[in-house]
Amino acid sequence: MKTNAYCLECKQPISAGVNEFSQSLYGHPLCMKDQYLLEESGATALVVDMYLALKSRNFPVVLGYCDGYNFIDIAIPGKLYIEFIDSNDYTNRRLMTDLAWSVYLLEKKIPTIVIPDTLLSDSQSFAHMLNEISKSCRVMLNQISIMSLVPAFESVQLQ
Repeated sequence: MKTNAYCLECKQPISAGVNEFSQSLYGHPLCMKDQYLLEESGATALVVDMYLALKSRNFPVVLGYCDGYNFIDIAIPGKLYIEFIDSNDYTNRRLMTDLAWSVYLLEKKIPTIVIPDTLLSDSQSFAHMLNEISKSCRVMLNQISIMSLVPAFESVQLQ
């Protein structure tokens, strides 16, 4: 019996050949369009790997999200930002930019996880980071759903 594979991104069926190629390259089933979009995103291989791993756990993450001020490596828009930094890329200009961006995010009340890319260098560290980021995603998504269940106070209750 032949089973169809479905693209992790768009959920469309993909051929066995495309699935095999995608699995060997990305470790996940992706259609040709989404493979192309990942390549064109400009994200590093480690960021793409983490993005696909989070996506495979059914988190509504976005790769290369722009919040109007900066591009975020991976985001649950408006709820959680995940940034991977090149630990060799710290100049004074970069530090000042990051400080300004941190203040902006603090004002917007959006939690941001900043991870040095060196922590993703081996499979054990990657798996640990994936589990920790997954916990963070779950917490942020549960906060939203819990808040939507709490009834709003009526003016009578506030008196």
